[in-house]
Amino acid sequence: MSTTSTSTVGNDFPVSSPHWLSRIRAARGYDIAVRVLGSAWFLILALFLVQKVIAQAASMSTADFGPNGWPGLLATACLLLFYLAIWWFILTRPSAAARSDGILPSLVAFVGTYLPWTIVLFAPGEASAGQSLASAALLLIGTSLMVLVIGHLGRSFSIVPQARKLVRTGPYAIVRNPLYLAEEIAILGTLIQFYSIVTLALFLVHCALQVCRISYEENLLRRGFPEYESYAASTPRLIPFVW
Repeated sequence: MSTTSTSTVGNDFPVSSPHWLSRIRAARGYDIAVRVLGSAWFLILALFLVQKVIAQAASMSTADFGPNGWPGLLATACLLLFYLAIWWFILTRPSAAARSDGILPSLVAFVGTYLPWTIVLFAPGEASAGQSLASAALLLIGTSLMVLVIGHLGRSFSIVPQARKLVRTGPYAIVRNPLYLAEEIAILGTLIQFYSIVTLALFLVHCALQVCRISYEENLLRRGFPEYESYAASTPRLIPFVW
């Protein structure tokens, strides 16, 4: 039987985790290291896209509205801004007050977060002008919503399942997981731009992981906040009037 240590959420909410994992998390500099390393992947992807944006812009004319012209450049620029936004939010997020039990919820959260953004590495070729415009629109909507939700969350923002307080106002009055909704809109935009069987498979795996991730987080909130049940009963999980 493994040794566990316990922390609390809210007033008297116990959260147990393996002793060795708790010691690592309590180590000096752990949170900074996690933020820097966790955000580095999105910075690398952003730098990769900077090169692509420069190359696209250099090969274009001012009247180029073909697949490789302004629609493609706009979609790539939106994706670049989205990566930079995620990098910054992860890098500057506050320290966790409490986390979910064990490693599996955190592992699912990390894979669910990072897996879909490998889509750009499996690009089958150049997208059409229509694909690029649709991609740009979804990326703009997703990025804008993400900024709005994280701004509303403030110090409650996190990647792995964590509980700080129950947020029920703003976008959280419409759905219980608006940040995931914003992320999925942006990822769908990326999928449209880089569509192939491989990228579609990555997207479907990501969706399955996100469902697990939501389940872990909701279980944590139910244990920490008795009022979560009434909130869940009156507010859709992710998509209004659907789920």
